[in-house]
Amino acid sequence: VGLEAEVTWQVLNNHGGGDSDRLCPADRELTEECFQEHPLDFVPSKQAIVTRNNTLIPVDGVFVSQGTYPPGSMWSMIPLPPDWLGPRCLAGPNDTDSTPYGCQDWEKNLVDGECEPCPETPGSDCSRCDNHAAPAFVPPCDGCQGSDHHHAIRDIVKVPSTLAPGKYVLGWRWDCEATAQVWSNCACLLYTSDAADEEDSGDLGGRRISKKKK
Repeated sequence: VGLEAEVTWQVLNNHGGGDSDRLCPADRELTEECFQEHPLDFVPSKQAIVTRNNTLIPVDGVFVSQGTYPPGSMWSMIPLPPDWLGPRCLAGPNDTDSTPYGCQDWEKNLVDGECEPCPETPGSDCSRCDNHAAPAFVPPCDGCQGSDHHHAIRDIVKVPSTLAPGKYVLGWRWDCEATAQVWSNCACLLYTSDAADEEDSGDLGGRRISKKKK
């Protein structure tokens, strides 16, 4: 049985979608291919919302391991439903009247409309889907929706028992639903097995996780 470790993260502009956590050895080139070699599974029963006073609010999250890539890897839906993402569509500096799916004048404000493709041109800012006052789904707690800095998401991931001790980089990947975007972040960590007198402990967002010797 491998170690369990905590990963807590926060996002300001909530575009919906889901995230995954992966590892890459620190002495390797940090490529998407490297991170895909070491996906981490979530512990679905331990996901929680973290408030500003560090209160944990358990949530019944949505986790998917079918149809994911790499095959069998686990993906978690963001448990905070998005609402207003910003103006519906702001044109890029080089957009013209002939730009495919170009922004319209009426879309420069917080307005709702049909879910349609975006121009995806340099400098344009477009959120035409799930961009309205109503949350995309029922919030898991009061105020737990939209874009704010009042809540974080606490996930527990499984560190494989076969993982060799060493230096790793934790890669967090967020695939947005309401926008054509992928965001990522990284954290350095040291995985050791020399803590003979310690209990199993973990913190993938910090510097060290330790596993008691057998």
